[in-house]
Amino acid sequence: MDNTTTAGMLSQGLDHWVRHSERLVYLSSSERISLIESLLAQQSLSDLLATFASEAAKIVRIRSLFIDCGQPRHIINSEGAVLHHSFELRGSDNHLIGLINYGLDQAPSHGQLRMLEQYHLVLVQPLRLMLRLELLQQQVRLDHLTALGNRAYFDEAIGRAVEQHSRDSRGLVLALIDLDRFKQINDTWGHPVGDLVLTRFAHLLQGVIRTTDQAFRLGGDEFALILQPAEPTAWQPVWLRLNEQLAIHKELSTFSVGCSMGGASWRPGMSVPQLYELADADLYLRKAQRG
Repeated sequence: MDNTTTAGMLSQGLDHWVRHSERLVYLSSSERISLIESLLAQQSLSDLLATFASEAAKIVRIRSLFIDCGQPRHIINSEGAVLHHSFELRGSDNHLIGLINYGLDQAPSHGQLRMLEQYHLVLVQPLRLMLRLELLQQQVRLDHLTALGNRAYFDEAIGRAVEQHSRDSRGLVLALIDLDRFKQINDTWGHPVGDLVLTRFAHLLQGVIRTTDQAFRLGGDEFALILQPAEPTAWQPVWLRLNEQLAIHKELSTFSVGCSMGGASWRPGMSVPQLYELADADLYLRKAQRG
């Protein structure tokens, strides 16, 4: 085989590789539709992001992946990433939706970057829709004054918690809270001050619980906590921390705001109403003891 023939074969091979590589960096129509359908089929934002992450992992080896659309969310979080690549996620109107950041153990090729960018274009619309849906769900679930979960969300959350612990219990505690002297504050200072007390108290309440716990305003000056995983008496340290914070809070201490708390631990076979009744009875027993 002479040099001319060899050079020709190498040239043909190179041309074939270039054409093949170019094809790899473009999503076909069927691939695009399949990806869109997979993303739109998800029922929650976390499911949508997990599905996207599994698809993106077919392109590059991902060590960490998080997306920030106003609230950072880690989708993949593991050690070992040495290179980070961030991309803007923009809609067709060029509006910035958020940022997506990949932690990789090796630099991606030009083709891999191009493919990721195309995946991002597909992700944008389903992501936008899911963010709007999540916002609407939050508005429906949150108390308009305190931004804690409302009564409807509490009913949903405690029902789900009891169902989960019925299968695999790691300790579930329901705590109920009443503000002390709240009616007197409302009658003396008026509803604007009463609303201020409720919002400040809700903020303190969020600050004395863990990220695995949930806080709710059930109505008026009644609040609830779902603590999990938790020991049966886990609500008691929360009550102590809360009263310590109330005593030093500039505004709430001015009005001598205090609180009473009672709790109950879920046991196998116990229904939601039974758990609530136990916590409620404990609350009023402790209120009576405090006078």
